Amino acid sequence: MAKFFFFLIFCFFGFQVSSHHKSYSPRIKEGRISAEWRGHFDIDKNSEKNKGHHHVLETEYSWTNFWQSELEFHISDKSDTPLDWEKTELQNQVQIFDTSVFAAALYFSYNFVSQSNKGDEIEYKFLSEFNNDIFVFTSNFIFEKQVGKSASGSTEFSLSNYLLFEKPIYKQFKFGIIGFTEFGQISDFDTYHNQEHQYGFQLENELLFKDTEVEWVVGYLNGFTNASSDHTILWNIELEF
Repeated sequence: MAKFFFFLIFCFFGFQVSSHHKSYSPRIKEGRISAEWRGHFDIDKNSEKNKGHHHVLETEYSWTNFWQSELEFHISDKSDTPLDWEKTELQNQVQIFDTSVFAAALYFSYNFVSQSNKGDEIEYKFLSEFNNDIFVFTSNFIFEKQVGKSASGSTEFSLSNYLLFEKPIYKQFKFGIIGFTEFGQISDFDTYHNQEHQYGFQLENELLFKDTEVEWVVGYLNGFTNASSDHTILWNIELEF
């Protein structure tokens, strides 16, 4: 039992930087069309990280009840690259298992990186979700590798997880605990303080305007290592048609 509990704690605190603080659900609803704006703002004692922010514009469409495609545009503002068009992602997700309490999917994306000193990226994920009347636990196992002439390094491994409690804490506001970790390259994991570990909480709510469902999220993450930002503010606004 102690080993199982330790495994759950280990898996919960995960983060993957290029996912930009999103745990993808494996569940797919046929015909779903959505538009999303999400991002984060970093507060850090290091001036190179402090006040850096990242924005993701995303749209997705579910072709069937098991296949979904997404398009993402990433814009970042860092100390050395103000308002840089960082990359464009083409994504596909295929659901492989779906029951009332558990679902799983495979996710693939090709990322066209705009930065001249970096190669393009391919990204694979295994998405899982456990749910009951009390909570929904979403977990993403993420593998990413650079490709092309400018590629460097081996495949990197990361985790992204979200534990959402189903009972609202106030009116329709729901509370969740989020955790993110980037371990580094599979061939040579970084030491603990060189990994990125953040965790925190999230509040979310859903509103309905005629035929459009609006979901909004705000959250906070605290960094646990030197490589992580000390504090991160999150937001996400999604329109579903």
